[in-house]
Amino acid sequence: MAIKKQEFYEGAAIHRLACFGGLKSVTFEKPFFLFNNQILVYFKYSTKNRSPWGFTFTPEEQRLLKAKEKDTKIVIGLVCGFDGVAAVGSAEILKIGVAEDSSIRIACFRKHGEYYKVSGPDGELSKKVAPSDWTRLLGAL
Repeated sequence: MAIKKQEFYEGAAIHRLACFGGLKSVTFEKPFFLFNNQILVYFKYSTKNRSPWGFTFTPEEQRLLKAKEKDTKIVIGLVCGFDGVAAVGSAEILKIGVAEDSSIRIACFRKHGEYYKVSGPDGELSKKVAPSDWTRLLGAL
């Protein structure tokens, strides 16, 4: 069976956590990954080599995130091509993309050596996201 492109991007992000971020266990609870039995991660990826990277969230994905976030902390791992991973809370994504009846487009911008700026149709995050936030994800729990 062939390896899917999505698996390469998710695998690279998980590899970073395993090597640098204190990852001890991974469980796949479709469509989420459960890390260290504590945090659910939902991946989106962009294959673009350069900023800006775009990510689409369907109405079904938006409803799923909203329903799941009531029970547990969910982090969205926005895999920005070969550049890195922007770790953003699902509640933050839903604030900058409010539509539930249509797909929303989230964008990550980053100049060399700077943090990720994440924006959506309803605004942008109040803070930029450090690339190192991804590898510190599990240490923050």
